[in-house]
Amino acid sequence: MEYNEAIEILKGILKNHPLNEKEKEAVMTALGVLSWGGLYESKLKDRKSKRDKSAQW
Repeated sequence: MEYNEAIEILKGILKNHPLNEKEKEAVMTALGVLSWGGLYESKLKDRKSKRDKSAQW
């Protein structure tokens, strides 16, 4: 599952289901972790793209 898809599912849970404070905090923490994972994945793709471009003459 892609990070963005998981984030959207968790946002839907927050919006559509009644959660207590601990559950909301857990979902928000998971959203934060997934966001960082998505940023890291994007950074790796960018590095690979730059490396591939520098290898081409």
